[in-house]
Amino acid sequence: MAERLIKIIVVLSILIVWPFQIGYAEEVQRNDNIWRELNQTSDTILRYVREGHYEEAKKLLNYFSEQFLTIRASEHHLSMRELQVITSVYDEVTKAVTSVSLSHEDRVQKASKLRLLVDVYDDNHKDLWLNTRNTLINPIKNMRKAAEEGNSQRFQDEIFTFVKNYEMVRPAWAVRLPVETYQKVDSQVQYLQQLRGKPLNDPAISEHLNLLETQLNFIYDGKEEESSDPSLIWVMLTIGGAIVLALTYAGWKKYWGEKEKERELRRKKRRAP
Repeated sequence: MAERLIKIIVVLSILIVWPFQIGYAEEVQRNDNIWRELNQTSDTILRYVREGHYEEAKKLLNYFSEQFLTIRASEHHLSMRELQVITSVYDEVTKAVTSVSLSHEDRVQKASKLRLLVDVYDDNHKDLWLNTRNTLINPIKNMRKAAEEGNSQRFQDEIFTFVKNYEMVRPAWAVRLPVETYQKVDSQVQYLQQLRGKPLNDPAISEHLNLLETQLNFIYDGKEEESSDPSLIWVMLTIGGAIVLALTYAGWKKYWGEKEKERELRRKKRRAP
């Protein structure tokens, strides 16, 4: 009777857990589809801007806005900070494609910023910002060389290039990296700009460039990444629960088996002359 009850409990547990697991998988699939569409749209916007088709890019930005408005922050686990970052970058690109004073290069930079940001939420491949390592590391190396040579103009130009490239990837980092890591590298970039007025032979310049390069390499190598896959956690909990249930059932059978042996042994003793 007890063994049958345990089997009923196991079956009921599976029946209760399984619909939630299916629902979770369907929600993940819906989220993936929406972000994949937004990612493809941002890619087309960038292509239009690169080709100088600003009117087409503007129309597609309107479509992007309509797509994005279908997203519910609670369902997609978006924080207010993430919503602010995405909205701010979207506004930048919208103003860029309609501005008559902005250079073509600056428009491409703004559209690239949106592209890298939206791509972070498309989990079907590695983040595109991982391909931007050289755009940040090379200017640091050039800054170091310019400082060693005493070339002030080149040093200033390389700082400008570095900051411009950093601004392109910064929104993606703001939502992808752990908050502490993002704040650390952002403060290091701000401090780098404060070093503009220092003599090139100042040890603080060399020390900070080394520190900044090390921090950036940590980020690109994934050593600062601290994330947990929700689906993996769900699988671990499901499997863990099944194991605990199985062990409990096995322990219960062993316990009652031993009790049955004890009762049988007592019956035999009573029968003995």
